[in-house]
Parts: sequence; structure tokens; C-alpha cells
Amino acid sequence: MAYRVTKEHVWSAAIPDRTGALAEVLRELSTHGLNLELIITRRAQPGRALPFISPLRTLEEIAIAERAGFAETADLHTLRIVGPSRPGLGAVVATALAEAGINLRAVSAAAFGDQQVTSIACDTEDDADRARLAVEEALAH
Repeated sequence: MAYRVTKEHVWSAAIPDRTGALAEVLRELSTHGLNLELIITRRAQPGRALPFISPLRTLEEIAIAERAGFAETADLHTLRIVGPSRPGLGAVVATALAEAGINLRAVSAAAFGDQQVTSIACDTEDDADRARLAVEEALAH
């Protein structure tokens, strides 16, 4: 199986940093049928947390997320790499990005049996475009 490298839009919302706040917002999204592939949440400051979600593929999904307080991030340019898990894959990807001169904003990776998914955040749209090309070339070998 080949690797699939896609640029993804990420959406975020400010929620209270309290027990159950994330559950409430995710329950609201799922009640309306959203099937999210990425959920990352972090504390932004005391009293406030930021959930990041992806993908939203249709206008209906975007409207549902907007009603729940989400907006597309303007400064988070993300790649998703999906494909076979193999030893050293992270090093191959990180090396390709370093050689392309791309500084990484964030990386999240997980393997599930023989498959893996990696999300890479870049600082600019141009960086994300260059990162996609560099990763696709590195994984083609």
C-alpha cells in the first residue's frame, strides 16, 4: 500500500478548561453526524482549552462545527500521512523535512497494527506545500 499525503484544514474553538467541557462539544458534533479523524486538545491558558479537529469535508459539516463555536485556523497548515507503519518512518519523514529546510510547528503520530497516521503542522501554506512534496518524494523510495 502506498502512502497518502494530504493537506488538511484544521478547525479550533475555545472551550472552558474544566471537567466535561471537551465531552460536551464532541457530543454535540457527533450528535449531528461528524466523524472526526483528528482531535487534539491542549490547555491554552488558565481556564481555557483549545480543541483542534479535522477533517470537515462538506459545507454541512463546516456549518455544524461553526454552530459549536469552531472556526478554521488561519495559522495552522497541516499534512496528514496515512499508510503502512514501518521502523524508521518518523526518521525518514523528519529527515526529508529538515533537508527541505522546513521547521516543524508540531507533529503527532500513531501506529495501529500495521498502519500509521502522522499529522505535521507547518508555519505557512508555502511550508506545507513544500513539506508535502518532500514527504511524497522521500516515501516514494
